[in-house]
Amino acid sequence: MPSSPELICRLVGDLPPMAACLVDNPLIRHFYLLVGDGQERISHVNDSFCQGLGSPREAFAGRPLFELLELSPEQRQAWDGARAEGREWRGEVPCRGADGRLLWLELALIPLPVRDGPSSTLAFASDISRLIEAEQQFRRSEAMFRSLAETSSAAIFLLREGKVAYANPALSRLTGYTLAELEGRAVEDLVVPSMREEVVRRHGERLAGKTVPAYPLEFQTKDGASRWVEVAAGRFEQDGAVGVMVTAIDITESRRAEANQRQLRQVMKQMLDGDPVPTLVINKRHEVTYWNQACATATGVKAEEVLGTNQQWRAFYDHDRPLMADLIVDNALDDLDKFYAAGYRCSLMVPGAYEAEGFFPRMGERGTWLMFTAAPLRDEAGRVIGAIETLQDITLRKDAEASLQKAFDELEVLVQARTEQLARAKAELEEDVRRREAAETELKARYGELQALNASLQSAQEQLVQSEKMASIGQLAAGVAHEINNPIGYVQSNLGSLGNYVQDLFHMLDSYETALAALPADHPAVQTLRGVQKEVDLEFLREDVPQLLAESGEGISRVRKIVADLKDFSRVDNNQEWQWANLHQGLDSTLNIVNNEIKYKAEVVKAYGELPEIQCLPSQLNQVFMNLLVNAAHAMSGPRGTITLRTGRDGEHVWVEVADTGSGIPPEVINRIFDPFFTTKPVGKGTGLGLSLSFGIVQKHHGRIDVQSQVGQGTTFRIELPIRQTAPEGSAS
Repeated sequence: MPSSPELICRLVGDLPPMAACLVDNPLIRHFYLLVGDGQERISHVNDSFCQGLGSPREAFAGRPLFELLELSPEQRQAWDGARAEGREWRGEVPCRGADGRLLWLELALIPLPVRDGPSSTLAFASDISRLIEAEQQFRRSEAMFRSLAETSSAAIFLLREGKVAYANPALSRLTGYTLAELEGRAVEDLVVPSMREEVVRRHGERLAGKTVPAYPLEFQTKDGASRWVEVAAGRFEQDGAVGVMVTAIDITESRRAEANQRQLRQVMKQMLDGDPVPTLVINKRHEVTYWNQACATATGVKAEEVLGTNQQWRAFYDHDRPLMADLIVDNALDDLDKFYAAGYRCSLMVPGAYEAEGFFPRMGERGTWLMFTAAPLRDEAGRVIGAIETLQDITLRKDAEASLQKAFDELEVLVQARTEQLARAKAELEEDVRRREAAETELKARYGELQALNASLQSAQEQLVQSEKMASIGQLAAGVAHEINNPIGYVQSNLGSLGNYVQDLFHMLDSYETALAALPADHPAVQTLRGVQKEVDLEFLREDVPQLLAESGEGISRVRKIVADLKDFSRVDNNQEWQWANLHQGLDSTLNIVNNEIKYKAEVVKAYGELPEIQCLPSQLNQVFMNLLVNAAHAMSGPRGTITLRTGRDGEHVWVEVADTGSGIPPEVINRIFDPFFTTKPVGKGTGLGLSLSFGIVQKHHGRIDVQSQVGQGTTFRIELPIRQTAPEGSAS
């Protein structure tokens, strides 16, 4: 059987015409293609290569092939050997673009024997620059992680299958083990025996994907001592393996300090509990740390109900508001006016303290008047770390003051009563007149609003019905696609098996041929088999059966592609989840779905630009594309027309244009095409909701849709969408 280069040469005959045809072939437009002549100078390049390197074809004509493709000496030697043997060579090589940037290509070089002259070179390549850059970035990230881990004061180690796979020097210093001793050690061997079961359990939860908060853990060092650490860990995957990265911070000294503080607080608590003055203390987080027995008796709230909480207000108020001690802790002295008006003053006895009086109706049988004094608590550096507040019952004094004020108020009330009654009667009469006038005005306004609302609701109802129909059709299409996909899989699998069986049968027939050739020509078996061969036309079957299998396989692949596009297109955004999507993929899927509607009426031309993924509701945009494409096809009333799809990016927006060469839209109706229920199609051919729904979807994406049209020449719809949604509707982010 001839080699690949010989077969190409035999089929083509003359290289230059074949090269010109090959480089312009749309089936390989995603690959870079170059042809070098016998002197290894470039004779042909395709458009993809020109676009990738940023230069026109004329810039490459006649250039040395390996001046552009920078093969290393070893690669060049390997290619020379492959060329001499007439075989293909593959490798990754650099290539510099017109702007000086370095591209990396996955290259295949094929020697092509030419009928008259030295062999030429056919080069296929694809741009793998991003892959190479990603690999380099990964290596840099790995080096950065290792550098950070090696210099970190926190202990960092990686676990695989419950054993240490990597440990930084900080873990070695913390535990006393060398790095070599740590590697391969089970994680439970690093902690004291009493905590090993908990460590194994939490490690299993992390591997299962559960979130495990940071928690304290007691390490056991190599010399038998213990160190307390706070552990935080996270699950990771690398090269198909799952592991856990653990960070441990030494908190031994802080735990000792906390123990000392607890002892000091216990002494203070005993002192305050014996004080007959109601006293409470809060820390800088506004949490109650002390609430003595006198305070519990005065307020009716037990210490255990408020200690450790910031619910101290419940003993005094029916809603959440700060005590004076809270304001002292926050140094919010300006808020004293807000909560106590002019009823507070600076303490004459305690520097930095304030006093105030207030009535608390929830305390005692008839309420209680209290005078309270609050002062800051400071640490050695003078920083406020909390506040103390004391209470004094002044109800009797306030009752006496109230009795005197009551007598005065009653006298004044008698004088003012008649005047106030007359004033109220006049005010009520005037208010009644104003209410009647306002009610009449409001009724008129409401009537107009109801009329407008009724019209709006009718329009919204029709659009909702249409949207529900589209959603139902989408769900039905998705179900049908799913049901079709299974039998297609059986058929495709069976075709593959059938192809293998046919090859086995042909192989067996070849063996029969060999056996027949060994028999005499007049042997009865030979004559019988030769007759059967002529009767079934064996040579025709050898050619036709593989072709039939190939055509069937191609048809099945086409059906699978349509089913996949149908499932993708009909996906329903039940939760209205915004996601990043490729508009080109959505356009291609929609084209595949409506292909039967378009293919007899127009040719589709794609002029796609470079687009990033955008944040959107993909299936809703697919509905917009389908509506514009179907409308464009319906606009072709005469000969076969053209539908052109263009895309591009403009700053932080992308745009999509759907242009047709149809009949166009008359100027007198173009301003109404986005109105609900407006249509120029015959009765029964359209609902008039397609463009209205499309307009609403584009607005929902914070975009815009414009139209330009000339009667007899065609129409262009242009959609502009933001790449990122600042506040997507229906999104929680």
